Parts: sequence; C-alpha cells; structure tokens
Amino acid sequence: MPLSSERLQSLLRTMLVMRRTEEAVCDLADEFPGNFHVYIGQEATGASVLSTLRPDDPVFTTHRNHAHNAARGMPPETILAEILGRASGSSRGKGGTFHVMSAEYHTVATAIVGGSTILATGAALAAQVLGDDRIGVAFLGDRTLNEGAVYEAMNLAALWKLPVFYVCENNNAEPYNPAASGLSVAALPDLAGTFRIATESVDATDPVALIEAVDRAVGRVRTERIPFFLEARTPRWSGNAGVDPSLDVTGATDVSVAWAPPSNDANEAWHRADPVLELIRIGLREGLVDRDQVSGLDAEIRAMLEAAVASARAAPWPSSEDAFADALAADSFWPPVGGTRWFK
Repeated sequence: MPLSSERLQSLLRTMLVMRRTEEAVCDLADEFPGNFHVYIGQEATGASVLSTLRPDDPVFTTHRNHAHNAARGMPPETILAEILGRASGSSRGKGGTFHVMSAEYHTVATAIVGGSTILATGAALAAQVLGDDRIGVAFLGDRTLNEGAVYEAMNLAALWKLPVFYVCENNNAEPYNPAASGLSVAALPDLAGTFRIATESVDATDPVALIEAVDRAVGRVRTERIPFFLEARTPRWSGNAGVDPSLDVTGATDVSVAWAPPSNDANEAWHRADPVLELIRIGLREGLVDRDQVSGLDAEIRAMLEAAVASARAAPWPSSEDAFADALAADSFWPPVGGTRWFK
C-alpha cells in the first residue's frame, strides 16, 4: 500500500528529530563521561514502530535509546539534559546516556544485553493477566540472540501466547554475516521460529517495505494476542565506531543530498543506504513532498535542536540532597530525603 502524504511527512519529521538529536549527542560527546551509542542509520525502524503503537504500549529499549524516546515524543531538551546529567533530564540526570526513559512516555531503557526482551515479555504477560489490549514491545540488537535468557522469554511467550513484539535491529546486515554475531544460523528469524513464533525479515533501508511489515506485525500482535519477531536489516552507519561514534566520518546530514548528490561522493554507499535520505527521495518521486517543504522542515528541526542543546547546557545539576531519592534499595537503609519511604 503506498504511503499517504500525511504519513510520509509525519515519519520524515520524526526521523529528522531522531537524526538531529543523535547528531547533537555526538557534538556534545566531550561534555559527558563514558561511552555512548547512537541510532543513526536505523531511524526508519524506530519511527515506523513507534508511529504504529498506542501511547500506552510499554516500550523497552537498549543502550541505543535516545532516538526511541525522541520518536515516542520525549522533548530533545529532556533527552539531552539526561545525557548531560542535569536535573531536568528524564531521570533527573541519574540515568545518563544508557538509561534515558520515562514513565510518562511508557519507555524503559536497559543496557543489559537481552534485558529489553525479557522485560517486554513480562509486560505482555501483565497485559494478558489484566485483560487489556496493550502489547509489550522490545527493541533488541542482533547480538542479543546470544543470551540464553532471551530464549527462555521467547519460549514462555510462545507457550502462553503473549502479545509481545520483538523488534530485532540487525545493524550487522546488508550483507549479513552471522558469524560476526557469534551465531551459526543462516537467518536470525530462524531462532525465534524454533519456538513457533511468527517471524518476518525486512530491509530497513526501504522505508515503505519496513512500514508495511511493521503494520502487519503490530496488527497481528494486537488482534491475535501472539508474539511476533521482526528482523529489520540495516547497514551500519559509517561513523559508528562502536562506543565512540563520530560525525567526522560523514558530517551532519545534508538533506539536499537526496536530490542533489555530490559528484565523486566519498560517502556514496552510506548516502544510498541512509533511511532519512531514502524517505525524502520516495516523497519527492511520488509527489508527497517537495524540496522546499523538506528544507523548511529540516531548518525548523535544526533550530529546535539548537534551543534544546542550549536548554540542556543551562539546566541545573542534581542537588546532593536528592542523591538517594528514587533509589529503592538506598531508601530502605537511609532516611528519606524530601519524600516517603518505599519500604516500611
């Protein structure tokens, strides 16, 4: 089914917010401690999935969580403040880059490999027990499938027919080398299929095919109340050097490359695979958007991110008095500070 102009423009807006937020994180790398991981090149997957979900569907994400939260609607200044450790961040500056999450937006981030898969399965069980029609959603990487607990969760999801959507973002793909992920299978969906879980694999550099696959998957999980495993295959962004991603390799995204690619382009392979540029190309080709609209939208989002960076930098640090606030284990041993004990 072809994309409507409204949906394409909505997805493009979301993907550009995700991209510009991650580019801002790269620019701010010297201002926060530790390593970090960005989502550049995978935006079509997160944007498609989150646009199809209900706002109250619980979403469990990984160390690549910034863009998932942005796609869910969390303001960029809240995300950046959390990464910079500021009190206005989504977790009051205590979670940092690996744990951007929010009860308001129904997102949970865990840097434990396999954690999102297990938690989403539990959320699906809760929906089943409570008798509501929410679904649990897990974003996971291809190497998550090395974790034994993941298969225990999938087995229970299949046995108990739990409404959980496993979104495997395979950025070790195109072409896929399973040995690089420490797996002996020919295709990742074979692993979930062993448990008789419905599966599909899609090229995530094709936004239209991806959106259609996501719509099918979410529709089945929601109505049939069954688990579903979707493999979204993407090439890895050229600037993604593991724990030290850098814009120096490709530079900040230039949306005009979608209609005016440079001659002798050193990043031609990446520009062909870039899902943001591909969605723009589709929109232009199908007459769903024009160049001025794209340029205007991008300028609006760039300005929004400039303001978000300034807001995050100006935000206060968490106060020492709040050090143990929201820490459940700590609260059982130390007197509460400005709050109520969790344990009586």
